[in-house]
Amino acid sequence: MNASPLPPALRAGAPYLPAGLPLPPVDRTNAGFWRAAAEGRLDVQRCTECGAHRHPPTEGCYRCGSPEWAWDTLPGTGRVFTYTWVPEALHPAIESAAPYNVTVVEVDGASDEPVRLVTNVVDATSETLRVGAAVTLACDRLTDEVGLPRFRLAP
Repeated sequence: MNASPLPPALRAGAPYLPAGLPLPPVDRTNAGFWRAAAEGRLDVQRCTECGAHRHPPTEGCYRCGSPEWAWDTLPGTGRVFTYTWVPEALHPAIESAAPYNVTVVEVDGASDEPVRLVTNVVDATSETLRVGAAVTLACDRLTDEVGLPRFRLAP
């Protein structure tokens, strides 16, 4: 696997939405998650009845069934739960990004069950990305209402 850092197109800091790729679908249930990322935060749903955090956003609590929820800001830190490297882009719009990692991060600060996000770790290489590695939030603002929560390896 190529050990060089990710191409500039996949590094945090600059908006990352290659031409030809749509924004994620935004609706009542997930809008707060995308808006928070546009503002550099990691917000996840929290049941107002039992307090359980959950992701991805849903209309009802997995633990108590309540349809009542609010957005809760988590610290934006976590650990790599698992990852894989994609050697060749699956869409022509991101050919220049390959190879890139698809990573599941278990975020800190969640109550009850773990909250895990499918994301990627910017500037990681095959030598530096490891299960258990500490990461910090690195959001890309795509629009005023949509951000892409990604992570970087913690120092």
